[in-house]
Amino acid sequence: MNSRSYIIPTFLAVSLHAVVLTLLFNSWFGHADEEQRATPRHVKATIVDLSAKSKASTQETKRKQEEARKKEAERKKAEAAKQEAERKKAEQQKAEQEKKETERKKAEEIKKEAERKKAAEAKQEAERKKAEAVKKEAERKKAEAVKKENARKKAEQAKKEAERKKLEKAKKDAERKKAEAVKKEAERKKAEKAKQEAERKKAEKAKQEAARKKAEKAKQEAERKKAEQAKKDAAREREIQAAIDAEIAEEERIAQEMADEASVNSYTAYIKNEIESRWSRPPNARNGMQVTLTIHLFPTGEVDNVYVKRSSGDSLFDESAVRAVKRVERFDQLQNMQSVLFDRKFRKFELLFKPEDLRQ
Repeated sequence: MNSRSYIIPTFLAVSLHAVVLTLLFNSWFGHADEEQRATPRHVKATIVDLSAKSKASTQETKRKQEEARKKEAERKKAEAAKQEAERKKAEQQKAEQEKKETERKKAEEIKKEAERKKAAEAKQEAERKKAEAVKKEAERKKAEAVKKENARKKAEQAKKEAERKKLEKAKKDAERKKAEAVKKEAERKKAEKAKQEAERKKAEKAKQEAARKKAEKAKQEAERKKAEQAKKDAAREREIQAAIDAEIAEEERIAQEMADEASVNSYTAYIKNEIESRWSRPPNARNGMQVTLTIHLFPTGEVDNVYVKRSSGDSLFDESAVRAVKRVERFDQLQNMQSVLFDRKFRKFELLFKPEDLRQ
C-alpha cells in the first residue's frame, strides 16, 4: 500500500492523543495547585472513562484506516485496469502502426521494383534503337558506296567510250590522210609519168633510166614514210592503251580502297557495338572518359589478347573496358571478312572505347 494513505489516520490519532494528554495534564496538575491554595467546601467531580474513549478513538482510527486501505486498493485496481487498457491500446496502436509500416515498405518495394523494371526496359529500348541506328547508318553508307561505285563505273564506261571513239576517229583521220597522201602521190606520179613520157620521146633511154631511178627512190621514200607513220600510229595506240589501262587500274584501286574502308568502318562499328553491349559501367564513369585498347584477334574472330594502349586516367574505367572485350570472346561476323583485309586491319588493331551515354 501507499504510505500516503496512513498520513490522515495517523495525524488524527496523534491529535486525539494530544488532546487527551492535555486534559489529563490540566486535571492532574491544576487540581494539585488548588489543593495547595485552598480547600474548597464542596467538590463536584465527574469520572471520565479514558480507556473507553481511547478504545473508541482507536477503533475509529482503524475504521478510517480500513476505509483508506479499501479506497487505495480500489484506486490501485482502477489505475492497474486503466494502465492495462492503455497498454493494450498502445500495443494495438503499435501493431497497427507496424502493419501500416510493413504495408508501406511493401508498397515502396513494389514501386521500386516497377521503376527498376521500367528503367531496365527503357535502357534495353535505348540500346536496341542505338543498334538499329548503327545498322541503318552502316547500310546507308554501304548503299552510298554502291551508288558511288555504280556512278564511277558509268563514268568510267563513258570515258572509255569517248576514248574509243576518239581513237577510232584518230585512226580514220590517219587512214584518210594516208589515202590522200597515196592519192596525191599517185597523181604526182601520173603527172611525172606524163612528163617523163614527153621527155622520153626526147631522150628515151636516158630519161627512162632516170625515171626508173626516180620512181624507185619515190617508192622507197613513200614506203619509208608509210612505215614511219605506221610505227608512229602503233606507238600512239600503245600509249593510249597504256594510259587507259593505267587509269582503269587506278580507278579499280580507288574503288577497292573505298570498299575496304567501308568494310572496315562497318566491322569496326560492329565490334564497338558488341563491346558496349557487354560493358558494365563503373559508378565513377563520367562523360568524356575514353581509353585506347590494343586488341589481338584470331582469323575466327576470337579474342587472343587485349590490353590498355592509352589510359583514361581511371583504372576502374580501363579495367571495365578490358573486361567487356573479354566477355565478347568472339566476333562471329569477322569470319566473313577477306583474309587479306583481316591481316592488314584486324589481326592487331587499336580501338578507341568512348561510351556515349555516360553521366555528366
